[in-house]
Amino acid sequence: MNTPPPPQPLHTGVLILAAGAGRRMGGRAKCLLEVQGHSLLERLVRSVRSLGLQTPVLVLGHHAAEIQAHLAQWPEHLTPRRVVNPAPGDDPASSLHLGLHALGDDVQAVMVLLADQPLINATDIGAVLDAFQRRPAGCQVVVPLVNGVPGHPVMMDAAVRTDLLAAPGGSLRQWRAAHPQATLPWVVDNPHHTRDLDTPDDLIALARDTGWVCRWPEPAPGVNTDPMSS
Repeated sequence: MNTPPPPQPLHTGVLILAAGAGRRMGGRAKCLLEVQGHSLLERLVRSVRSLGLQTPVLVLGHHAAEIQAHLAQWPEHLTPRRVVNPAPGDDPASSLHLGLHALGDDVQAVMVLLADQPLINATDIGAVLDAFQRRPAGCQVVVPLVNGVPGHPVMMDAAVRTDLLAAPGGSLRQWRAAHPQATLPWVVDNPHHTRDLDTPDDLIALARDTGWVCRWPEPAPGVNTDPMSS
């Protein structure tokens, strides 16, 4: 019996959301946390690029100046495209819309990652890509589900992107609730997809569980690190 060929790779746009204020973490830019000598953001972008995916679009907000100063130290080939949400608030929907607008019109799928998930690596991202490629007919969104908890990265097809852009303020969660038959809860037992950093206790637990050396960088000279003043 002939084995069917694997699905052809899709032209996938990648969004990384990093617009939050990090209030529960003391008003810090969580993606700048250094783990084993590299920021969470650098680790994530390197994982994305190692899979041959296009340059990601990074959506900034509260800590835009601080993160931009960090990115200025990166090699050009690694640096993501940036867009800044002038009013990010606490709802990520506006940042998602801004990122979706910034992607090229030719993308066939969109992957959305969060910048404060410390364990996500290239293997995890590749597994989501594969699950999306092999999704059942009629499925437009794939969401990792770990012990009943939805996680990231999330993937959507181009039609969902079009729907979201046509409904300003609408979130992907709302779209999924309205289209349950088109959403695949991809059930896995990988905690990487749901672990994030919200509080100092989360950071203590991360260092304890992984043995990693975690530290906050010194702010760049002249950069305002207070999210409440942006």
